[in-house]
Amino acid sequence: MGEQTKIEWVDHTFNPWIGCTRISAACDNCYAAAMAHRRKWARFENGAPRKRTTPDYWRQPLRWNRKAAARGQRAKVFGPSLGDPFDAEVPDDWRADYLGLIEATPWLDWILLTKRPQVAVKFFRGRMVPANLWPGVTAESQKMLVLRGPPILSIAAKVHVLSAEPLLEPLELGALDRRFEWVIAGAESGPRARPSHPDWFRSLRAQCQAMGVPFFFKQWGEWAPQGELEAGAGRRHEFADGTMVARLGRKRAGAAIDGREWHEAPP
Repeated sequence: MGEQTKIEWVDHTFNPWIGCTRISAACDNCYAAAMAHRRKWARFENGAPRKRTTPDYWRQPLRWNRKAAARGQRAKVFGPSLGDPFDAEVPDDWRADYLGLIEATPWLDWILLTKRPQVAVKFFRGRMVPANLWPGVTAESQKMLVLRGPPILSIAAKVHVLSAEPLLEPLELGALDRRFEWVIAGAESGPRARPSHPDWFRSLRAQCQAMGVPFFFKQWGEWAPQGELEAGAGRRHEFADGTMVARLGRKRAGAAIDGREWHEAPP
């Protein structure tokens, strides 16, 4: 939880606090809730107390910042990965402390993904957004894109991030008046993973290319597209148009779309 991360699109993860409440379909199979329950960190329930992490843990990003400055190479941080930065159950003074840490680490670019952008808008009213704070939303469906996209895009930030993971239906980015500066997409992993249609990601990639927006494809999750089917593959799923995917597991399914991995990111 910090120095090393398995999340492919960042260098580090940081959790100023732990805990959240499920709010939409993207949360149904939440890995963070399962991990927190297993390790007895916090309960992911409405009204349950959030657990703030220790002062020593909060000093880790200062070390990452010094290392990045010494290398002359910026690093990306995602956090919290075990909660929502704009969870209504989290007091604003915790968020203010977090903002202070972000301001104190100018060599780190912080990606803060939320499903509650209206709380973010309220928090930043009257506050400057540091250039190294990249606010974003998770949108698993068109409904969530239209609901969450406009509020987060209204925040005056250098980079706005869209996380389309787990992607549960196709997205049409043109439905928004403004565009995101980075789009990250992926299918679901885990024992209850729902399959995603390969064309949903192809369409999202094409839209990003047309708009000049960096596109990062994280994973196929548990289900591999038809072109990747292998002999002896596990359970299969057929979409209404006849497209077939097979359950191979995250590692075997990989992260290539039509033979190429897409790991684009803002400079």
